[in-house]
Amino acid sequence: EEEEELDRIQAKMADVEKKEDKAEGEEEEELDCSVPEVVNKYQFAGGVANEAIKFVAAGCVAGKSIAELCEAGDKMIQEKLAGVFKGKKIEKGIAFPTCISTNNCCGHYSPLKEDSSDLKDGDVCKIDLGVHVDGYVALVATTVVVGTVNPRAADAIMAAKTASDVVIRMLKAGKKNSEITPLIEKCLDSFGCKAVDGVVSHQIKRFTTDGTKVVTNKSVPGHAVEECTFEAHEAYAIDIVVSTGEGKCREMDTKCTVFKRAPDSKYNLKMKTAREALFKIEKTHPKMPFSLREIDDTRTRLGITECVRHDLLQPHPVLYEKEGEIVAQIKFCILLMPSGPLKITGVDVSENIKTEKVVEDEEVIACLKLPVKNKKGKKAKDEAAK
Repeated sequence: EEEEELDRIQAKMADVEKKEDKAEGEEEEELDCSVPEVVNKYQFAGGVANEAIKFVAAGCVAGKSIAELCEAGDKMIQEKLAGVFKGKKIEKGIAFPTCISTNNCCGHYSPLKEDSSDLKDGDVCKIDLGVHVDGYVALVATTVVVGTVNPRAADAIMAAKTASDVVIRMLKAGKKNSEITPLIEKCLDSFGCKAVDGVVSHQIKRFTTDGTKVVTNKSVPGHAVEECTFEAHEAYAIDIVVSTGEGKCREMDTKCTVFKRAPDSKYNLKMKTAREALFKIEKTHPKMPFSLREIDDTRTRLGITECVRHDLLQPHPVLYEKEGEIVAQIKFCILLMPSGPLKITGVDVSENIKTEKVVEDEEVIACLKLPVKNKKGKKAKDEAAK
């Protein structure tokens, strides 16, 4: 069914190519989800991302190398995109390299083979990856457990899932971000969990995964985000990261392998290796994060260190919660359409994940009873016509 859906979207995109050929050379305007071809590209990228994360999740078994799984996820994405927009000057590829962060690791663990470890029974694996077609990004993350499910791991995963169920019902045109954060906090409290500090959900646009409109998962004194109102035809990446602890993460000694070109930073590099590294990155990964796995040249890797030192590359450091705690993550992307949110990425939590904890807050319970989509009828048709 997924293959048929991708084929259907790809056929639509073939028509889009013809239209774009006509527009070539004209000044680009920023397009939103009111444009069908934009929605098609988001959906195609989302279909590939969903397939890739299911593939990686199925491979999360005891004894499997994390580096090999991450590499397999990236390879699958590239293979699925190889046949799209052949011969066109349209960028496509990995929007975020496959990461598998276990247990108290909060994220961004995408190791090189020589630094990797193997999965073991009971490991709680947060899988995170992203795909883009023509700069339209589809990000997705899920959490799976290898073998035996620890009760507190189940609490964290179900907390993240329930919070995401709240967000998708609240993220509609006319609503404000300030209405969502308190509900996320109440939801997580029901499971004895906390949101991880510093994690926010962003508006996404073409070649942009960190738009100005954001939803924070928790209120932190002194770090208030600007209030905003959601509007129709916007796109959002919702990122819920939950901890059984206090949600305070820190860097340790794990090597960072995920980087992104800092778009506005300039520096006259002195080292030849650094200049060569920056040239290669600007050619192959000018706008999206990449993994050192994709760079098998030791000389270029050395140059990357110098680029980071001068803020030309932004590192995505590997962060950790307190030892013994469990961190779970769910990430999905939605397009705010007139009929309600259109979910382009996101996979179901395993039926093996069960918790005895339940939501008791009346406001959260009422929210969870709301429909995700608007009711069909004259009112919906009138809105769609606007």
